Amino acid sequence: MMTDLAKEGFVELGEVQLDYDPTYSFRGLIEDSGSDDNSSPSASPSQSEYSPESSRSRKSSRESPGIDPNILFTFTPKPQNKPNMKIDFTALVSRIDEMFAVKLEEDVSELESLTAALDRFRQTQKPLSQVSFLGTVDVTTAVEWTRERIYKYACWFASSKTFMGLREDQKMPLFRSSWNTVRTFERLEMSTRIFEDGVFKHGNFLLTDEFAMVPYQTHVDLASISELPNQYFNQLFEPFLARYFEEVAKPLLDLKPTSEEVAFCMIHLVGLDDCDISTETQDALEQLREQIADQIHVYYTNRTDIKMYSHRLLALMKLVKAMKRISREKTKIKELIWLFDIYHADISEPYFFEIF
Repeated sequence: MMTDLAKEGFVELGEVQLDYDPTYSFRGLIEDSGSDDNSSPSASPSQSEYSPESSRSRKSSRESPGIDPNILFTFTPKPQNKPNMKIDFTALVSRIDEMFAVKLEEDVSELESLTAALDRFRQTQKPLSQVSFLGTVDVTTAVEWTRERIYKYACWFASSKTFMGLREDQKMPLFRSSWNTVRTFERLEMSTRIFEDGVFKHGNFLLTDEFAMVPYQTHVDLASISELPNQYFNQLFEPFLARYFEEVAKPLLDLKPTSEEVAFCMIHLVGLDDCDISTETQDALEQLREQIADQIHVYYTNRTDIKMYSHRLLALMKLVKAMKRISREKTKIKELIWLFDIYHADISEPYFFEIF
């Protein structure tokens, strides 16, 4: 199949290296996604209250989150004489590199430092009365918002002495491989604070400090970079959003974590794509997590009235596992998008082009 596609000129096989056969069924992709065998079964998007009736009727299955495998291989060739859209993250990368060049010497608690950084960039979050719901968003606007969010999370990342103590060639790969998972978790948690049960009842999800989306009502118009309709991307990604609501947002609303607990989870989500980071970086992350484990104990003991906190730690780690599991599965879809050249755009930093 892949050879035939290459002959037709639709796929340049040399551009992407995958560690699996993308012609497998979607079930095969999920089984290869690195899911946690000990985790609870994933919720089907049919369980999410915001989903339309067509989604409610889908089969509940951990291996297939409501996606027709045939959709994965639907693509259209780029029209002749249509130039690729330029999406440039070069200036942003330069700003981040400059920030990451600074090493932190002050000996402070990593949990306290990263919690303070989280609180700082959340200061600009608008209250419910000032949040606007989006209808359609063009790619240019979505990219501008993405740049803004990336820089916010880079500032948070740069507040860690451990992260800034890595070699210069290790910092950016670690950040690139983790920022979108960290962003999704942070936005889910903030969404539960702003919308409460409106998150999983209606699908209300904060994109920025001022704007929110509702699945099946908000669309990123990708016509400038793809010949495929919005419905194609909805079918690919909205089942994952439904799982985020069911497996992450609902438990977050019940738990109502403090800023320290949110930062604790975000730290554990850094370094999700282990294959993209060095052994030295993985060792540094492991040491950081050991420090954070001690520091969260001190936090509960000295700064809260929660003396029996083991159940909260278990709930937090369950959230981390759910985020990792869903993110790994979603990554397979994104790899297929690059493989089949669905985005007709010249993107300077593909890791940062994460609209969904």
